[in-house]
Amino acid sequence: MISQWKLIRALSLFAMCSMLIWLIACGITPDQPDLSELKSPVETALDSAEVLFASPTAEKIVKRIKSQVLKEEKPELKIRGLRILSKVLLSTWVSSATELDSAVKYVKQAEELALAAGDSLQWALCQADLFRYENRIRNEFNKPKIRPKTTLLLAINLIEKSHMTDELSFAYRVLARRMLIDQEPIPDVLHYDLLALQFNDSARYPELRAAMCHTMYGTYFALNQRKDALKYLLRAKKMLEHLDDTVYYVYVTLDLASFTDDDTESLRYYHDALRVLTSGTFSLHAAWANYGLGFRFQRMGIYDSAIYYSRRGIEKLLISPGDNRRNILLRQANMAVSYAGLRQFRTAKRLAAIRDSLTVGNIAWEQATPPTAKRFDLFGMIRVYEMLGDVKNLTRVQAKLLKLQRELYSSDLLGEIGKAERQYEFKIKNGELKNLQKTSALKATAAKRDGRLRFLLIIIGTTAISGLLIIGSLLRRKKILHRSLVRQNATIERQKIGLESSLRNLQRSQAHVLNSEKMVMLGHFTAGVAHELNNPLNFVSGGVSVFEEAAENAGSAISEKELDLLRSIRKGIDRVMEIVNSLGVFCNPRSEIGFDSYSNIAECLNASLLVLQSKVKKENVEVISEVSNQLVTGHSGQLCQVFINVLDNAIDAVKGLPKERKAIRVHVRQEQEHVLVDIQDHGRGIAESIQPNLFSTFFYTKPQGNGMGMGLFSCYAILRAIRGSISFTTQVNQGTTFRIRLERAR
Repeated sequence: MISQWKLIRALSLFAMCSMLIWLIACGITPDQPDLSELKSPVETALDSAEVLFASPTAEKIVKRIKSQVLKEEKPELKIRGLRILSKVLLSTWVSSATELDSAVKYVKQAEELALAAGDSLQWALCQADLFRYENRIRNEFNKPKIRPKTTLLLAINLIEKSHMTDELSFAYRVLARRMLIDQEPIPDVLHYDLLALQFNDSARYPELRAAMCHTMYGTYFALNQRKDALKYLLRAKKMLEHLDDTVYYVYVTLDLASFTDDDTESLRYYHDALRVLTSGTFSLHAAWANYGLGFRFQRMGIYDSAIYYSRRGIEKLLISPGDNRRNILLRQANMAVSYAGLRQFRTAKRLAAIRDSLTVGNIAWEQATPPTAKRFDLFGMIRVYEMLGDVKNLTRVQAKLLKLQRELYSSDLLGEIGKAERQYEFKIKNGELKNLQKTSALKATAAKRDGRLRFLLIIIGTTAISGLLIIGSLLRRKKILHRSLVRQNATIERQKIGLESSLRNLQRSQAHVLNSEKMVMLGHFTAGVAHELNNPLNFVSGGVSVFEEAAENAGSAISEKELDLLRSIRKGIDRVMEIVNSLGVFCNPRSEIGFDSYSNIAECLNASLLVLQSKVKKENVEVISEVSNQLVTGHSGQLCQVFINVLDNAIDAVKGLPKERKAIRVHVRQEQEHVLVDIQDHGRGIAESIQPNLFSTFFYTKPQGNGMGMGLFSCYAILRAIRGSISFTTQVNQGTTFRIRLERAR
C-alpha cells in the first residue's frame, strides 16, 4: 500500500516537471504576481475614464489628466492614455471634423509608440481604432479610404490570440462597417456583426450592445429577413428604455414605427417618440415623427388626420436649424393624396404639380437621386394621378417608371456579377495571406528551437489540409453563385415579359387617348351637323303640316292612298327630328364639365338607347324602360358615355341566350338627395375571380379586337369626378345589375 502511494507521488512529480520543461521550451513561464506593483493616479484615472467613456464624468477626467498623458514616459501607459483620450473625444453621436482629426492624431501617436516598443497587441488595437475613425470620416465627410482592409484583418488575428473579448467585439464591428461601406456581400457583413454581438459584454457596455442590435436590424433588413430584423430592433428598444440616451431611443423608435406592418402598433410607436421629444432642441426629430404619423394615416385612408400631422411636422421643420425649404415644399406636396381622398381636387392638383416639379420634372432630382428613392417617388406620383383620374400624367409617370425598372435590373445584374468575382478573388488572396503568415511563423520558430521540428511538421500538415478545405469551400461557393446567377437570369426574363406586357398596355392607353380626341372632334362635328339640319327639317315639317291641313279641308277630294303617303312622310320627318334631337343631347355644349353642369336623366337614357337601337334590333333584345324626368349633376355627353358603356355590356351579356332571357330593364328612382339608375340584364353573370379587376384599366373579357378594357374604368372615373358612384350585384347564370348613383341638381 505504501509502495503504491510512493509510485503515485513519483508519477505526479514527473508529470509536473515535464510540464514545466515544456513551458520553458515553448518560451512560456508561469505568471508571477508582482506585489510591489502599485497603480499610479494617472492609471487609476484612465481606468475610470475607460469605464465611463460615454458620460460627462469621463470628459472631466480626461481634461484633468490630458497634459500628464501627453508627457508620460512609460510607453505602455502613454499608448493606453492616448487611445482613451481619442475614445472619450468621440463618445458623442455627432462629432466635428476637428474632433475626428484630433482623435486620429492621438491614435497615430499610440501606433508609433507601439511599433517602437514592439508591442503587437497594442498596435492591433490602434489599427482597430484608426479603421473606426476612418469609417466615420468616410460616412460623415465623404473622404476616401486610406488603409487597406488586410491591415485590419491582421490586427484582428492578433487580438483573437490575446483572448480580449471586448476589444475583439469592437474590432469585428469595425470590420463589418468597413465591408458595408465597401459594398461587400451582405451575408459576409452579417457574419462579422454576429461575431461582434457574441463577444460583447452587455453589462459593461449596454449602449454599445443596443447599437449593435440596431445595426443587426439594418443588416437583416437589407437581406429581406423581416422577422429577424424586427427581433433585433425590439431588443435595441428594450435596452435603450433603461438608458439615458434620448436621441438614440427616438431613432430606434421611429425605425420601429416605419418598419412594422401593423398600423395600430406603428401609431403607438410614433406617439411614444413624440412623448419623449418634449424639448425644443429636438424639433427636427419631432418633425420626422409627426410626418411619419401623417404618412401612416394617409396609408390607412384617414386623410384628415394625415393632413393634421403632416402640417405639424412642417411647423416643426420651420423652427429646426438648417435650410429646410425644399423639405418643407416636398412634405406639403406629399399631402396631395390626402386632399384627393377628401375630394379637394383643386388643392390636390396644385400640390401634385408642385411634387411633380420637385421630383419627376426636376433635372437635379433626375441626376442626384438614388434609383430606389426615384422608384418610391414615381410610385407616389402614380397613386396621386390615379386618384385624380389624370390619364395623361399617369401615362407619362408610368413610362418613366418602366424606363427606371429596366436600368435597375441591368445595373443590378452587372453589380452582382462584379461582387461575385471580387469576393472570389478576395477569398483566394486571403487564403494565400494566411498560408504565408503561418509558414513564416513556423520557420522562425524552427530556427530558434530545433526541438520543435515535429510540432512544425504537424502545423504544416494542418495548414495544407486547411488550404485544401478553403479551396474546396471556394469551389462550392462558386457553384452556389453560378446557380444563383442562373436563377436571377430566369427572374429577369420573367420581369422582362412583365415589362413588355406593361408596354403593350401603355400603347393601348395611347391609342385610347387618340381615339378619345377623335371622339371629341367627332362630337363637335356632330353637334354642328345637328344644328345645321334643324332649320331645313323645320321647313320640311312646316310644309308637311300645310299639306295635312289642306288634306283635311279637301275632304273626299283626296284619296286614301294619298293620305297614307302623307302619313308616311310625317312619320319619316318625326323620326329624323328625333335622331337629330338625340344627337344634340349626346353632344350638349351648354356648360363646362364639372359640378355646375346638370342634365335630364331621361334625355340622356333615351339618347343612349337611340344610339344603340341598331344593335338592340340586331340582337333581338327587349328593353324595358322605366324612366322619369330628373335633373342630376353631370354633363349630358359624359352621362351618355356612361349609359352607353353599361348598356352595351348588358347587350353583350345576353347575346346568344334564349329569347325569354334577352331582356334589359332600365329603372330610375329617387332616393333622398340622389337619383339611382339600375340597368339589369338576365345574362351569364360575372365570375367571382374577375370581379376585383372589373373597374381597372386595360382589363377586358371580350375577344381580342372587341375592346380595350377602358369602358368601365372610364365610367368609374367620370362618376367619381361628379361625386357619383357605380356598383354592381351579380349571380352566375342569372344576371347582373349595375347601379349608378348620381347627385340631384340643386
